[in-house]
Amino acid sequence: MTLFWALIAWLPALPALPIIYFMRKNECKPKKNIIVGITLPWEGQRDEAVLAFLEQYKKELKLVCWLMLAAIVPSLLIRSAGVFLTYWLLWIIALCFVFFIPYVRCNKSLRQIKDERGWRLDAEETSQVVTDLKAAAEEMRWLSPWWFLPPFLLSLLPLCFDRTFWPFWAIEAAMVPVFYLCYRYLYRRRADVVDEDSSRTKALTRIRRYNWGKCWLIVAWATGFFNAGMWLTLDHIWWCMAVILAYGLVVCITVVSIEFRVRRLQEKLTADSGRLVDEDDRWLWGILYYNPNDTRMIVNDRIGMNTTVNLARRPVQVFMGLMLALLLACPLAGVWLIGMENTPVELEITDTEITGTHYGGHWSVPLEDVAEVEVITELPRLSRVAGTGMDSALTGQFNAGGWGRVTLCIDPRTGPWLKVTAADGKIYLFGGGMESAAEESAEKLQ
Repeated sequence: MTLFWALIAWLPALPALPIIYFMRKNECKPKKNIIVGITLPWEGQRDEAVLAFLEQYKKELKLVCWLMLAAIVPSLLIRSAGVFLTYWLLWIIALCFVFFIPYVRCNKSLRQIKDERGWRLDAEETSQVVTDLKAAAEEMRWLSPWWFLPPFLLSLLPLCFDRTFWPFWAIEAAMVPVFYLCYRYLYRRRADVVDEDSSRTKALTRIRRYNWGKCWLIVAWATGFFNAGMWLTLDHIWWCMAVILAYGLVVCITVVSIEFRVRRLQEKLTADSGRLVDEDDRWLWGILYYNPNDTRMIVNDRIGMNTTVNLARRPVQVFMGLMLALLLACPLAGVWLIGMENTPVELEITDTEITGTHYGGHWSVPLEDVAEVEVITELPRLSRVAGTGMDSALTGQFNAGGWGRVTLCIDPRTGPWLKVTAADGKIYLFGGGMESAAEESAEKLQ
């Protein structure tokens, strides 16, 4: 694992760090009377104790951000791809949770102040306000599915010309209708109730709905262009990487910019709100929605445009438990890669075939199909098409300069290697490593 590829690996992960930092910091600004997950009245939002806790919260966020950034440095010294991947995945998992530590601490402190100062609204009053204003919510005007059809057709274009990677093209193309279904069915018809001002409720609801549809539509178009771009640049690795990077940037910038725009408008429209709607008891630590009296499994987040789930529902608990287990199991991919790195490439010749094996994978040529055998001491220029490309093992399909498409199962660090040409013109490379049996195998085959 070279320093160059380590930096390339961190390139898509690094932007997530400032994004999460600024989103958590943005919680300090009152939106719909909510600060760090706690509903506070006007006087509470300017209380000295509240402001002191918010300042402490910002300092803790900044400290977490710098610690996560510093944690990247040791990984640049790792040369094992498996160890690096394990470290990288553990860093990603930590990023998903570590910023919530100061958030929960601040949330608990603000909740305590709220109880001590008597700022809590009675549950009956809250329920009455919400019920009165729900009737004022406007009907949802959905975007026509025809807006999603052009990017879907664009994403299908590679399937018309390239059958080799059809599963990849099909999966990417299927994402576009999935985005429409997410837009159409993940949004819950619930007004953004803040107080008794129905005009304010309507404005906030329109803002959320409009930007929700805009976000999914832009992502759908970006996915259509991404699929077409990947097809056009498939044989040019750097252009292909540029397409992936551009797609990631477009999606990330779109989602983040629209989310912050919605939050700014919510902050502006609720700056002078009066009688409050207090749902704090339904949100654990201000993050997780838990309401046994709500039959819905998907609900709107209190601020921004996103949606979340109701953890009081049993199917949601099972689903989230599985997702958490899957996330925590991700570092096992690095452990698996460590095993691949430390497993030698083996070459075996039986009475019927030549076989190269590596970590459970095997590639073979029947002896009756062998047209020519040659021992080589220098590898041609190789570029991977499909397979494994590590310092200790190259397996699968590669393009080789002057030879065309080649099937490999070799240790590229030391030769010699056994080049096998089949009767149909296909070329295979086997062996390599300090204990390579390429020369002995060639003599045996002769």
